Amino acid sequence: MASSLDRWIRMWSHLSRRRLRGEVDEELEFHLEMLARKYEGQGMDPAAARRAAEERFGDPGRIKKSTFRAERSRVKQRNRAIFMDNLLQDLRFAFRQLWKRPVFSGIALAMLALGIGANTAIFSVVYTVLLRPLPFHQPDQIVRIWESRLEQGWERASVAPGNFWDFREMNRTFDDLGAYRFAAANLTGTEHPEQLSMGRVTSGFFGEVLGVRAVLGRTFLPGEDEGRGEGNVVVLGNEFWHSQFGGDPSILDTQMTLDGESYTVVGVLPPGRPWLDYADVYAPMIREFETIRTSFELAVIGRLRDGTTLEGGQADLEGIAQRLEETFPEELAGIGVAVGPSSEWVATDETRRALWVLLGVVGFLLMIACVNLANIFLARATGRVRETAIRAATGASKGRLIRQGLTESLVVSLLGAGLGLALASWGVNALIAMAPGDISGLSDVTINGWVLAFTLGAGVLTGVVTGLVPALQASGADAASTLRAGGQSIAGNRAHQRLRGALVAAEVALSLMLLVGSGLLIRSFGELIGAERGFESENRLIAAVNVPDTYGPEEFLSFNQQLLDRANALTPVEAAALVHIRPLAGGSTGLGFVRPDQTDPEGGVPWASWRLISPGYFETIGVPILRGRDLNADDLAAMGDGPFPTLISERIAEQLWPGEDPLGRTITLWAGQNERPGEIIGVVGDMLERGIDQGPTFAVYLPYFPAGFAPELVVHTAGAPTALVPTLRSLVAELDPNIPLSDIATMEDMVGRSVGGQRFIMVMVSIFAGLALILALAGVYGVQSYAVAQQTPEIGVRVAIGASKGQIMKKVIFQAMRPAMVGVVVGLGGAFALSRLMESLLFQVRTGDPMTYAGVAGLLVLAALFSAWLPALRATRVDPVIAFRTE
Repeated sequence: MASSLDRWIRMWSHLSRRRLRGEVDEELEFHLEMLARKYEGQGMDPAAARRAAEERFGDPGRIKKSTFRAERSRVKQRNRAIFMDNLLQDLRFAFRQLWKRPVFSGIALAMLALGIGANTAIFSVVYTVLLRPLPFHQPDQIVRIWESRLEQGWERASVAPGNFWDFREMNRTFDDLGAYRFAAANLTGTEHPEQLSMGRVTSGFFGEVLGVRAVLGRTFLPGEDEGRGEGNVVVLGNEFWHSQFGGDPSILDTQMTLDGESYTVVGVLPPGRPWLDYADVYAPMIREFETIRTSFELAVIGRLRDGTTLEGGQADLEGIAQRLEETFPEELAGIGVAVGPSSEWVATDETRRALWVLLGVVGFLLMIACVNLANIFLARATGRVRETAIRAATGASKGRLIRQGLTESLVVSLLGAGLGLALASWGVNALIAMAPGDISGLSDVTINGWVLAFTLGAGVLTGVVTGLVPALQASGADAASTLRAGGQSIAGNRAHQRLRGALVAAEVALSLMLLVGSGLLIRSFGELIGAERGFESENRLIAAVNVPDTYGPEEFLSFNQQLLDRANALTPVEAAALVHIRPLAGGSTGLGFVRPDQTDPEGGVPWASWRLISPGYFETIGVPILRGRDLNADDLAAMGDGPFPTLISERIAEQLWPGEDPLGRTITLWAGQNERPGEIIGVVGDMLERGIDQGPTFAVYLPYFPAGFAPELVVHTAGAPTALVPTLRSLVAELDPNIPLSDIATMEDMVGRSVGGQRFIMVMVSIFAGLALILALAGVYGVQSYAVAQQTPEIGVRVAIGASKGQIMKKVIFQAMRPAMVGVVVGLGGAFALSRLMESLLFQVRTGDPMTYAGVAGLLVLAALFSAWLPALRATRVDPVIAFRTE
C-alpha cells in the first residue's frame, strides 16, 4: 500500500482552493500590516503608512498568482511522484506474477507473439509496397496514366505511342509526361554474351517527371529521342553499374555494344530499387512508331503542375482523347483515359487486394489472440478475487485496482510485442521467399520506424483490450460479500460464466470466418490448377532466343530455319517450334478481326491475341488442329500482298461462322491503319494465352515472318527437358556467338508462375486460419478446464448421489459446446458477409459455396467437441471425498 509520505501528500492535496486562497490573503494582510506599523513608527499617519506599505510590497494580485502557480507546480510534482511510485509498485507486482506462473506467462506470450508478429510482418509488406511514398521529388504530383477501350474490354491499358506523343504535346496540366517500355538487349563484346534488361524512356522521364539526377554524368537531353545512329547513348542502373563494373567512375564515355549497335555511357542513376533498377540500362525511346494508335505499348506517368488536381489532369487528357477520336474515328472509337495516383505504379490491383486481404486476416488472428488472452486474464482475476477484495477493504480505490490490472496486461502485451517483432523479422524473410516475383518492392521490405510504431501501438491496444474487462470485473466486486463467501462469490457468478462463454463464442466465430476464407481459396486454387489449359506442359521447355533487330529479313529467316533444323535433329527432341510470345506470358497487342461482309459488327469490332508461329508449333505444345492443316514452309512465301495463311482458335470460328465450315474463308485483320485479309487454313483448339485465371481468348496464328520480334524456342523432349539446356546453348552459340539463350523455363514452370499469386495468398491465409483454429480450440479447452476445476465440489456431490460418468460427461460437453455452437452460427453469417470482399480473388468458386461452409462448420464442431471432451473426461474422474475436502 501507499507509504506514509504518500498518505501525507494525499492529505495535503485535498485542501480546497478556497482554503488556500484564504491563507494567502491572511499572509499578505499580515505583512502589509507589519510594514504599515513600521512606517507609522517613523512618523507617518496611518493612511499614508498603508499606501506606502502597499507601494513597497507590490501588486497583491501578482503575488497571489505567483503563489498559486508555485503551489500548482508542487502539487503536480507530488502527483507525479505518487504516480511513479504506484507505477513502479504495479510493475514489480506484474513481473512477480509472471515469474510465479511460468505456464500462464508462456502461453500468453506465445499467443501474443503469434498475433502481433503476424500483423507486424504483413504490415511491413503493406507499408513498403502500398503505403510508402515513392522516393522521388513531390511524389504526390506523379500520376499513372492509362488508355481505356471499354467496348473492347480494356478498362486500363498501356498507351499507344501515337496517342502518347499527342497527350504530351497538347496537355495544359502537366509539367511533362514520360513513357517507358522494357525489352531485352544482348550485351556483346565481352567474354560471354549476356542478355540485359533495357528500358526505353522519353528524354524527360528521369529529370522532369521523376525529378531524378544522375549520380554520375547526366540523364537524357531533349532531342536524344529523335533517332538512332552513331550518337546512341545509355544511362546505367545503379545496381548494374556496381555488379558489372564494380562502381567504376571512369565508366563515363565508354562504349557498350547492345544488339550489335554501339552506345556511349553518359550517366549512372542513383540507387532506387526497384523503381530505378527495373532495367540494367536505359536508352532514349525513339519516335519511330509515333503513328501507331492501336498498339498498347507504353507505360506512361506524368507530373502534375503545381495546383493541379488528379481530376483536373484526367479531364485535360480526356478532352485531348475526344479530339483525337474525332480525328481518327475508326482507330480510336471509344477511347478514354484513366489517371491514378503514383502508388498504382508500384502494385497491380490484384496485388493491392491480396495484401489488404492478408492484413485483414492477420487482424482477425490478433483479435482471436486478444479474446483468448482476455479469457485467461478473466480466469486469473476470478481466482484472485479474495486478494482483490482484501486490497479494496484496506483502502485501495477502484481506479487503483483497475490500473494495477491494466499494468499487468500491458506488461504481458508489450513483452509479447517484443517477441512478435523478433518473429516478424523472420516472417518477413519467409514472406519474401514464398511470394511471387511480380510484387514490386518486396525485396525492399524492412522493419522501419513506421513498422516499430505499428508494433508498439498493437501491443498497447492489445494490453488495454485484454486487461480492461477483467480489471473492471475484479474491481467491481463487493469486498464484504466476497470475503464472507470465502472468495467464491465471483467464481460461480453467472455473469462471469456468460462473459467467458461470450468470449469463447467470439473466438470460434472469428476462426470460422478465417477458415471459410481459407477453404474458398483452396477450392479456387484447385479449380485453377485443374482448369483446361488447352496445351500440354509435360516435358516441354521454352527459351528466349534474343535475335537482335539489326538482323535483316533474310538473315532472320535463315537463322530461324537453321535453329529449328538443328533443334529437331537432337536425339531427345521429339518436336521443336518457334513462337514470338510464349503461352501464359500475357496478352499480345490485339488484332481486330471481322468477316469481310461485316462493316459494322454488333457490339463493336472484337479483338484477338495473335501469335507468330513456325510450322509444327501446335504439335510441339500438344494443341489439336480441329479442322484444316498446320502451316508449312510454303506459307511463309505467301506472305506477300495476298491473304495471310491464318489459323484461328475455335472461339473465333464459332463467333464468325457458327455451325459453318470456316476453311477457305477470308477474315479481315487490322491493327491501326494496317488492314490485311487472312485466309483460314485451319482451326485449332482454344488455349490459355494470357493466364490460367483469364480463360481462353480469341486467338489468331500467323506464319513467323520478319516483324522485329525475337523468337522463343519451344521443344518437346522424350525425357527431362532441363537436361537439354547446355546443348541448346551450344547450338545457338554455333549459329551466332553473340546471341544468348535466356529466360529458360519448363512449361510446368510457366504454369506455376501463372498461378503464383493465387498460391501465395492461399498458403498465407491457410496458415493464419490454421493458427486461428488452434487458438480457438485452446480457448474452448482452457475455459472448460477452468470451469471443471471451479465446479469440482458440485461434480463431487453429483457423483456422490449417483450420477453416472456418462451424465457428468454429457453435462460438461454440453456446457462447452453451447458457446461454441453460438460462435459457429455467428461465424457463418459473418463469413458470408465478409467473403464478398474476396470475390475478385476466387476462380470459378462462389463466395457462398455451400460445400465450403458446411465442411468448415463440421470441422470446427468436431474440433470443439474434442477440445471439450478432454476436460469432460477429467470431470468423470473426480473423487467425491477429495472434492468435499477441497470445499
